Amino acid sequence: MISIIDPCYKVERFLPNCIESVLYQTYSDWELILVDDGSPDNCGSICNQYAAKDKRIRVIHKQNGGVASARNIGIEKAAGDYICFVDGDDYLHTSFLQKMFDLAIVCKADIVQCGCVKGSTFEYPEITPGVVSHYTNHTAFTSEIANIVVWGKLYKREVISKIRIPEGVYFEDDYTTWKYYYNAPNIVLTTEDLYYYYQNPESVMAQHRKKLNLDFLGAYNERIKFFIESGETDLEHMARLQLLKACVLSYSNPQASSEQKSILLSAFMDSWASVKTSHYIRNIYKILFLAFSVCPSLGARLANISR
Repeated sequence: MISIIDPCYKVERFLPNCIESVLYQTYSDWELILVDDGSPDNCGSICNQYAAKDKRIRVIHKQNGGVASARNIGIEKAAGDYICFVDGDDYLHTSFLQKMFDLAIVCKADIVQCGCVKGSTFEYPEITPGVVSHYTNHTAFTSEIANIVVWGKLYKREVISKIRIPEGVYFEDDYTTWKYYYNAPNIVLTTEDLYYYYQNPESVMAQHRKKLNLDFLGAYNERIKFFIESGETDLEHMARLQLLKACVLSYSNPQASSEQKSILLSAFMDSWASVKTSHYIRNIYKILFLAFSVCPSLGARLANISR
């Protein structure tokens, strides 16, 4: 069985579409765990209505605690051998579960990751066979395919079941997903776009972006410290690379205060000193980072152009 965990909070306009994308899956051996995170709208009622129609749907009503707490309780209650996440304003291609499960079985994968379409309106295109690539818990980082978000993947239960998502912080995915990758010996990537990410201006993450928050620095520093203590130099340098990129892009955020820019610049210079001669970091990054270290405003502009 595959357990699908869906945190629901202030997504009543989108939730029926999300749930029905699960109901129309070509793969049928699943359970959908809808976690009503104390949503003040009609999410709880919508969850109950769908659960009454299909016994594979379970509903958990809880006090509001944030998306991390909703996902944690979903993981605790999940019965499946495999677990995936979908957000209440997103939805899945009808063949998402079947294609991801087939890759997991055929490739003996601990994590299967698919492509994603982002936007505000979608059509289900005809899916053509994608490119399938194989990675280890090192090459997923060094090749930069490790995608920090928890959704858009199928996980073997044992890869994630003992890793608790931190609650009460922003960027909880940054604290968590790298641990999933590191815990997975065999990772498979398909380029097929099977996950549909709705860019909802009212979502919690969109509201976070309106005011710059630097919690991600704690997530990256935790990761860097872990790899230093583990003697994993390649992974330490790749973690520093992600920190450097985040610092440069956040520095250019118009919401960044002078104090925040000072913190970002300090964090950047500390990691840049450690990796400026690293053979794990591509030269294009080194050029951008060198420019930023000399003139932060110019380096930030170059980084945004290069995106």
